[in-house]
Amino acid sequence: MKWERKTGIVLALDVAERDEAFRLLDGVAGMVDVIKFNYPLVLAAGLDIITEVGKRYGKPVLADFKVADVPVTNNRIIRLAAEAGAAGIMVHGFIGIDALRSALEAAGELKVFIVTQLTNPGGLEFTARFTEEFAEIAAFLDAAGVQAPGNRPEVVKKVREIVGPELMIVCCGIGAQGGKFGGAIGAGADFEIVGRAIYQSPDPVRAAAGVRDAIAPFLK
Repeated sequence: MKWERKTGIVLALDVAERDEAFRLLDGVAGMVDVIKFNYPLVLAAGLDIITEVGKRYGKPVLADFKVADVPVTNNRIIRLAAEAGAAGIMVHGFIGIDALRSALEAAGELKVFIVTQLTNPGGLEFTARFTEEFAEIAAFLDAAGVQAPGNRPEVVKKVREIVGPELMIVCCGIGAQGGKFGGAIGAGADFEIVGRAIYQSPDPVRAAAGVRDAIAPFLK
């Protein structure tokens, strides 16, 4: 089952400190659908921040750990994220179908998103070559969803054609990396991941409202 979508925004909570994270969330949590963690804040504040954020704000938490190792290590990371209360986790597609299958088994109710292509220029050097294959594997394994590059809406459209309507597509690369607000959703994504355009703004609440309003016409 897909996560509920009201604004289409996944907030990338890529701030440096615990207190900063809660100040930001107190202002903008009502305007986002999902809260996404990457490693830096979790490494600085501890894994329990995922638990606290999930309980305090009542939003799904996506652990964007881009898991990429052998199955035994991947599965330990996935179980730790699940125990902390994460609702989803990102796993790299290039680890291979055996490791992906094992990850899905370890995840249980935790939603697994398979990364299809990185949004930086280097993503075009390597991951882009296998984007369609990663999307096909995600559909074949019945993963919860995929990550696609929101700053390349033509890729999002192709990924949607491959995975069909049931899998969720979340898109990085929005705002600071050039993706237009609403562009990825217009191309078939479910959610757009927005970080710096909100948390680096002098007025994050106003910035989040602006992103919400820009995306709104693309929501169906």
